[in-house]
Amino acid sequence: MIAAKENVEGRLNAHREVLISVLAAAMVGPEGIADLLRSLEQEVLLRDGSEDPGATLSAGYASGSEKGDEIRQILMSARERAEALCRVRQDDANIAD
Repeated sequence: MIAAKENVEGRLNAHREVLISVLAAAMVGPEGIADLLRSLEQEVLLRDGSEDPGATLSAGYASGSEKGDEIRQILMSARERAEALCRVRQDDANIAD
């Protein structure tokens, strides 16, 4: 039961982090978008354990790992949607020509 709670907590923390990052980037302006993506990608790198592959997982780390996994999934979905939107825009531009 504790693992399920940590899973939900980690995922919720990831969504909170992404939402805060998106809102902050919107407040900064268009130049904030590149910083937003770098920040989220850095969050994933710091949470996936690559900085210390021999580290032993603790309960706190497991929650952080869930957060990193969720941010990774959000970024992957966002990239896929962005690619699809670019394809639709390109198709629309081709039709208009």
